[in-house]
Amino acid sequence: MSNSSIQVDKNINSNKPPEISLPVNPPKSDLINPTLIKTAQDLFAENGVILIKNLFSKELIAKLNQSFSEQYSAYFTDKEHEDALDVGVKRKMITVKFQAPFNNPDLYANPLLMYLMRALLGQDFVLGSFGAVIALPGAKQQHIHQDHPALFEDEALDLKLPSFAITVVIPLIDLTPATGSTQVWKGSHSLSPSEELEEKNSSVPFVSTGSCYLMDYQLWHGGTPNSSNQVRPILYIVYYRSWFQETVNYEQQAPVYITQPEYQKIPETYKFLFVRIQELFQFNQPTSLDKNYQLPSKEQSQDYTKINRLTAYEQAYRLKKLAKQALTEYRVESPSLKLISHGENTVFAVDAPNAAIVQPKCIGKAHRRYRYSSSRFILRIHRANYLSIDAIESELRWLQFLSQEAQFPVPEPIPTLEGKLCTLIEIQGVPEPRVCSLTRWLNGSSLLDEQTSDESQLLQIESVGRLLGQLHYHAEHLPIPEHFTRPRWDWNGLFGDMAGYSNDGVRVWELTPQPYRNLFENVSKKFHKTVALLKEDTRNFGLTHGDFWAGNILINQDEIGIIDFADCGFGYWIYDIARFLNDYIYEPNFSLYLDKLLHGYTQIRPFPEAQLSHLNTFIAAQYAAYGLWQVNRAQDHPSFRVTLKEELQETAEGIELLMAVH
Repeated sequence: MSNSSIQVDKNINSNKPPEISLPVNPPKSDLINPTLIKTAQDLFAENGVILIKNLFSKELIAKLNQSFSEQYSAYFTDKEHEDALDVGVKRKMITVKFQAPFNNPDLYANPLLMYLMRALLGQDFVLGSFGAVIALPGAKQQHIHQDHPALFEDEALDLKLPSFAITVVIPLIDLTPATGSTQVWKGSHSLSPSEELEEKNSSVPFVSTGSCYLMDYQLWHGGTPNSSNQVRPILYIVYYRSWFQETVNYEQQAPVYITQPEYQKIPETYKFLFVRIQELFQFNQPTSLDKNYQLPSKEQSQDYTKINRLTAYEQAYRLKKLAKQALTEYRVESPSLKLISHGENTVFAVDAPNAAIVQPKCIGKAHRRYRYSSSRFILRIHRANYLSIDAIESELRWLQFLSQEAQFPVPEPIPTLEGKLCTLIEIQGVPEPRVCSLTRWLNGSSLLDEQTSDESQLLQIESVGRLLGQLHYHAEHLPIPEHFTRPRWDWNGLFGDMAGYSNDGVRVWELTPQPYRNLFENVSKKFHKTVALLKEDTRNFGLTHGDFWAGNILINQDEIGIIDFADCGFGYWIYDIARFLNDYIYEPNFSLYLDKLLHGYTQIRPFPEAQLSHLNTFIAAQYAAYGLWQVNRAQDHPSFRVTLKEELQETAEGIELLMAVH
């Protein structure tokens, strides 16, 4: 080390983590020394943990500790708190409000930490969570754990990954054998799950205030007992790679709590750390798309205000709790849930090897072996205030017919213990009951992920055509049961009362800013004239998939299947053709793709050729309907609010280019 006042102990022949000892109150030039940063980077990458002494001033930590004791003394007693997570006996995890004295760059943007995080997590890393773990007097040994499960189900791949999140642990009091600390196994972040941890290979860092230790999110560790009569608060800051999304630790509370005034106090230099937090404030101010854009009135949005002020991540965390409650209706015990998407619906993969669920029905032995997973399922929490329970149940009855009667490769619905195809769940923190449904996991890889030659791709598209022909064949011959109701993808469904995939199309149009509104209205008028020319008999019109695109088509060995029937509804058969092809409109082989798709389709059933001359109009209609949907969802979903301007621009460009090219 170039500066002799900085000491490095690599602890190569010890179970202790490597240590960097800084002088008390070091100058910034010492903290950003390139040799120091590179040394710390290498030591952390190898060990998954590093101790840094005297990184913060004792005066700062003393101020933080005093404020923490004043603000959070309510958590210093052993009782349940709705906004705290139990992480062991007499051990709570809480989110600390980002306000003075915690809103301090000396804390969250320490120069050494900033340079080190850039080296370990990439230039665009973010501050992902900010809170504290409180170990009360009498707290027992915490279970040994990792802070987050592996990202993939491929051990060889997971063990090669660099850090995706790093926790900075900042004790607010001196850590002693009496107060306890954290037991760590250095190097365990790169161990196979099958390798056993031995007590003798661990160590417990005891440090004084001003010091901290950094832990990889995959490092095995656990809090040690607190045998003192003193509360042990440790502050933590977790920095993420820009793409990482937390899935397990924040079911009780937000990962970061900051108000807009406090956010404004953050120096511009460090606001990049809080890029995810910015969407918290989008709800409170109109978009800059144009001066006529208005958010919903107070009356229109009163049922959603609380949950809509949350980030998309925080919404998903609350809904995960609802998902766990829903699974009790299916006798699914000790499930592991992984968020797949939080968009139109909120979808979780459910791993439950011991679930007491009957085997699939009406599937031959050859298919049973590989069509469905025996231990993985899909739980959907359906979007509120859109489709009725009857409409959702109708979708599930359609899937039940396809999977059981037609033996068609689609997700099979699983009834509740009471024999219902869906269930209504209500929990605190979600302002309205949500309809939930469970289906089997249909095995396969997305058509989008298939790497094929041009010739193989054409064969695949022909297979897709056969799949669609079979789906429409079964739709044509489906005995429509009583109370079966689904949306209609005619003019009224796309541009009238249900515009924006909503129940208030007029309002969606009013919220759509110019010049997009005029463009979508032109498409709407053309579509209205087109469908007036088409018939609605079974040769032309029926139950369509509604979102028939490559991402919803799965390849599994020699079988091709289809998922995500959330948009299934009554429409013209060309609606599904248009949906598949609207991702290929700029491809030079567009006409060839259409020919191959129809060649496969007509091997199953004839296609109404009169509709083909209107293909471009149907694709443009879907583009415009998609834009209206973006406007509608931006009212209650923060991710849609953030991207609305860009999405509308891209949609408009797509419509204009479509008309010019085709």
